[in-house]
Amino acid sequence: MASSLSETSASVGLAGPRTAFPIAPDAETRRMLCRWHGEYGAVYRVPDTRGGPDHWVVHDPRLVRQVLVKRGADYEKGRGLDRVRLLLGEGIMVSEGAFWARQRRLMQPAFRPRALADFNAMMLAENRALAERWAAAATGGAAVDVAAHISELTLVIVLKSIFGRDYEALVAAHGNPFALLTETPERDLRFAARFHRLAGVVAAVVERRRAAPRPAFDFLGHMLAARSRTGASMSTRALIDEVMTLIVAGHETTASVLAWAWYLIATHEDVCARARAEADAVDEAALGTRGPGADLPFIGRVIDETLRLYPPGWLLSRRARVDTDLGAHRLPAGSQVFISPYVLHRHDAHWRDPQRFDPARFARDDEPGHRFAFVPFAAGPRHCVGEHMARTEMGMHLAVMLRRFTPRYAGEAPPAMESRINLRPAAGIYLQLTQR
Repeated sequence: MASSLSETSASVGLAGPRTAFPIAPDAETRRMLCRWHGEYGAVYRVPDTRGGPDHWVVHDPRLVRQVLVKRGADYEKGRGLDRVRLLLGEGIMVSEGAFWARQRRLMQPAFRPRALADFNAMMLAENRALAERWAAAATGGAAVDVAAHISELTLVIVLKSIFGRDYEALVAAHGNPFALLTETPERDLRFAARFHRLAGVVAAVVERRRAAPRPAFDFLGHMLAARSRTGASMSTRALIDEVMTLIVAGHETTASVLAWAWYLIATHEDVCARARAEADAVDEAALGTRGPGADLPFIGRVIDETLRLYPPGWLLSRRARVDTDLGAHRLPAGSQVFISPYVLHRHDAHWRDPQRFDPARFARDDEPGHRFAFVPFAAGPRHCVGEHMARTEMGMHLAVMLRRFTPRYAGEAPPAMESRINLRPAAGIYLQLTQR
């Protein structure tokens, strides 16, 4: 299924549009990347609007592997993250160098499956509470905006995972100070200013914990207890940045994928029936102890196929730190390299009928046609640290809800996409739910 490197790199890599274009996380970039992929192939160059070195767009999986993994040390985070840094400071999503490596080492133990198992019972309880709301809507015949409800659900889950027992006090004192993440769709400077003010809420929790230390198995507890190789702990500023990063990354990406998953399940009766049968066969109470894991293989493939078609992190960027090779080409330091999982995951050299929703493709040995044709959580040193938790959260939600409801899409047209930092539904996803 894979095309040859000589075709994708040596021949096509020298082509590309002649007019400069500002590649950025927006709808016009997504549209142009899809168009250019058809015109120029898997590797091409785009002139920089700022007059710097040409940008490189890479959708050859072997070169994706080279950029993200084999020569990952030659690159740092690239253009497009400026607005993310405005929100998140120097959290691990945007930080670089020795500081990033230290922070990643300190945080990694908290994301091991054994540590994350402490959150399973809480996730199950939150999903059951949401199921009661959906049951009331189903009884009344009202369509449910599952995108909005899931956004609220994932926000509560990530906040409880971070703050543990402090969550209830935090909400009691301030309402839910982080509700603006679900109530405000814009991610502009005004939103950034409001979000920054929440750093004070986090700082107050951190200081209370430090004044009265106690064993805690939430993310904040793990980060407070973490020590570097020299015995140093995280500074308050670093803790705040990492907490803010976890809140944004752990909420919006998972919520987006689940919203798209419901649209796809509701519009494919055969997939819905098979996923529902699998959910029926699982012991729901056990989900609160061991999580969904291997008990839900088909639902896991539904999640993978949703991630393929609607990867939340749809545009990755890297900047060459040094002069480096990219296949047959030499990139000067400062060159921007862009990889769009949205385009890569629809590359017909590596996927059969790539526009089609087909969870069964992940049970076949020859799809994807290359390991690095599927990178919904990126890859290499920058691989998303929260992948296991996200998959657990998504699998549990779908299993709990499919045991109770049969969904029907209530819209008249496919949902519009909002292509910003995350790829999410632009105006909700409405389902008519029937109780089983």
